[in-house]
This record gives sequence, C-alpha cells and structure tokens, in this order.
Amino acid sequence: MTPEQKKAARIAWVIGLLVLGAIVLVDLGVHHHAHFEKDNITFDTLPEFWPLYGFTAAFVLLIAAKTLAVALKRKDTFYADD
Repeated sequence: MTPEQKKAARIAWVIGLLVLGAIVLVDLGVHHHAHFEKDNITFDTLPEFWPLYGFTAAFVLLIAAKTLAVALKRKDTFYADD
C-alpha cells in the first residue's frame, strides 16, 4: 500500500467515524414510538437501537456476501477452452 493510499484510507475512516458519531448524536434527540407496543415489546424505543440495528444488519449482510463469494468461487481457468 502506498503512502497516498494509506492517507486516503485514514481520511475515509475519519470521515466515516464522524458521520457515525453525527448519526448517533442526532438519534439521541429523536423521540421514537414503539412499533409493537400492543404486544408489550418496546425495546425499539431504547436510545441508539436503530443505529445499532442498522449496523448489525449491514454486518450480517457483509458476512453473508463474503460466505457466498467463497462458496461460489471458481478457478481462474473455469471458462478457458482446454
């Protein structure tokens, strides 16, 4: 990895963390209503539930995609004429 790429990666991480921090701070000021209150399920009104839910969903999708990539991988010569 070149020094320019390292610097760009560091900047991307900093920007991503700043955006994540902004989302978390904004979510603290939002009043959430329970979607399943009639069933006595109110955990979705907890502070930071939705950002954590989104992060968890993205992480699960990432793991599923990586697993599928390994499972569906073919050799480099798969389409080569023998």
